[in-house]
Amino acid sequence: MMRASIQRNAKGYFRSDGYARLDPSEKGALSFFLGQAQAKVFAHDFFRVARFVHYDAYLAHAGRPRRKTRPDFIGFYGRQVAIGVEAKGRSGSFAQNLVTRAKRQAGSLPVIAGHPASATYVHVAYFDGDEWCAYLEDPPSARQGQLVDPATLTLVYYLPIVDSIRARRAELVRLVDDDVMYLRAYFSETDIYVAVRNDIAERVSVNSLVTADASRAVPGEAEAATLYDLVLSLDAEYSDLQSQPERESAHFFLGDDGVAVELGSSWADWAEAGMR
Repeated sequence: MMRASIQRNAKGYFRSDGYARLDPSEKGALSFFLGQAQAKVFAHDFFRVARFVHYDAYLAHAGRPRRKTRPDFIGFYGRQVAIGVEAKGRSGSFAQNLVTRAKRQAGSLPVIAGHPASATYVHVAYFDGDEWCAYLEDPPSARQGQLVDPATLTLVYYLPIVDSIRARRAELVRLVDDDVMYLRAYFSETDIYVAVRNDIAERVSVNSLVTADASRAVPGEAEAATLYDLVLSLDAEYSDLQSQPERESAHFFLGDDGVAVELGSSWADWAEAGMR
């Protein structure tokens, strides 16, 4: 969807000719997903939050009912950074009432246990003419709500990634100049490789059922706790990026979450356009 909708060059990101030809309902559907993608990129680059989890996914996994108002995403980095984001995507400009409504939703930030909230904000991705832009706004401070277990949240983030890799012909590989092994698979329908650190994958089993209710001990809770401990140690390790091997190029990206994406040859023109 990104390649079909967004043209990249050295000046920024612009909507493609293919996107411009879509009808309004098609643009609306694409913009919904583009808004989430842009919000994740910003959270990673500005807050270093790579584990960006849809709150509905957390509630469903923990067996909790969904609430009427909630931020679209929550995430954390180490123990010092925790954010909640209401992400919106628009195919053109946007009205202020969109931000007003989204601020009410973002104001219901749940508490990630052991992680003081750093920010909660509205993130709107929209097009100004052809240029893909972002508008962000903080809502007024609000009383924090439901408690989120960070171990469960971590497992909810990694579980679909690891499961999708294991469903393919996965292989163990080294990706950068260190001794870390990665579990990698090729996704032919999008011509990309996706990989995750193998020490993370080993802590995510096919029976990773957990609950945020401490009174209900179920298989997977201990596993989630060890996974959480691991990612906290990785966050501390990655705090000094100068000591890390090459993690990004036109065709390759390795995030602080230990997940890597490598573009196949069909992406060459799109990827290299941003380097010129």
